[in-house]
Amino acid sequence: MPKTILTISGLDPSGGAGIHADIKTAKSIGLYSTSIITALTVQNSCYSKSVYPVDPDIIREQIRVVVEDIDINCVKIGLVPSLDISNAISEEIEEMDVPKVLDPILFAGTGGKLGDLDAYMHLLSYVDVATPNLSEARSLADAGEAEKAEDLALSITKKYGCNVVITGGELGGKDVVCENEKIYTVTTEFSPVNIHGTGCVYSTAVACYLGLGNTLEDAVRKARIFVLESVKKALRPGKCFPVVNP
Repeated sequence: MPKTILTISGLDPSGGAGIHADIKTAKSIGLYSTSIITALTVQNSCYSKSVYPVDPDIIREQIRVVVEDIDINCVKIGLVPSLDISNAISEEIEEMDVPKVLDPILFAGTGGKLGDLDAYMHLLSYVDVATPNLSEARSLADAGEAEKAEDLALSITKKYGCNVVITGGELGGKDVVCENEKIYTVTTEFSPVNIHGTGCVYSTAVACYLGLGNTLEDAVRKARIFVLESVKKALRPGKCFPVVNP
């Protein structure tokens, strides 16, 4: 039986991001996916229109029954649209002794607000790794435009206790990692094209590689390569942005 990931995120009906991307990524890396949907979104390859949160009690019950039955090796959390849902998730994952990765999705790649900042700030204390982009890191650290990625990562780590990977889309392909308050970077080939779903694929890949026993540095390097290969295979199913293809 393969190792198993618990993915907790939203449903993108266009199939480019969210739970769809999580499941495809995990399958490609060799993990079995169990999945909890936090919200139904109204979006396509051109724009994101609205978000409809799932009842927190349903999310709480779903996580509980899945974990009772299936051995989970890692957790990835994506779209969290409310503090109530954040509380439900933290209550259920707090005692799980597996790597937990949080991708704080504040805005859709196609535009439009998705996740709730307070919800992510709450969850940061319950996860091992957070993977914000530069803009999201500034929001989490309550910092201005002038703050460097290295300073932002260290600030978030010191405040919440989790390791931080500021992903390289806005940094020219350089991921800035703060692991146990030590800073290092991971750099690979970079595609400047806006591809829908890359953040979801990246964070899920990090969780999967951690669940397979890799160190954080190795997980980040492998995830970056995985995303690059997925971007090279990107598809354009709709009229606007291409989507990542893990």
